[in-house]
Amino acid sequence: MTDGEILRLIESRDEKAIAELERKYGAYCHTVAFNVLGNDEDADECVNDVLLKVWEAGRENAPKKLKPYLAATARNVAINRFKERTRQKRTAPGGTEPAAEDIAAAENDPLDRLALSALINEYLHTLPENKRRIFVARYYYDAPATEIARKLGMPEGTVNSTLNRVKSGLKKFLEKEGFGS
Repeated sequence: MTDGEILRLIESRDEKAIAELERKYGAYCHTVAFNVLGNDEDADECVNDVLLKVWEAGRENAPKKLKPYLAATARNVAINRFKERTRQKRTAPGGTEPAAEDIAAAENDPLDRLALSALINEYLHTLPENKRRIFVARYYYDAPATEIARKLGMPEGTVNSTLNRVKSGLKKFLEKEGFGS
């Protein structure tokens, strides 16, 4: 069955569309999810979530091309599942307070490193471009504040205060997401 035929089934709310999507793209979505999660069972659940999302999107939000849409949806569902799993792992058994391990513990666990990296990138994308550039220059490229100030044409004090505010915001964001103490 072609993608166009599958899309028409979705638009007409024919449940055969789900079976056809799974037959044609289930393994592909599973691979995308597995590459994020590293777990077959979680990847299978992500495939089901992806199929449901496509079905729920229906006529109004039907994609033009299925494969890239499914890949992006599978990746996003898997990342959300990964973050939730990491958040649960980092939360103390009693409830809402983060566990005693701090961010430095993430260095010992590749999954924690991946989650921490994804969260930092997520936070950085919420920042205005100038703040993101300052933070990236300092902490990714190890540029001194004086050099950043010179390149961006601003006082060094502005660079330092921006770095402090961004670090403070990042710390709060990571704590909210279950990292840190």
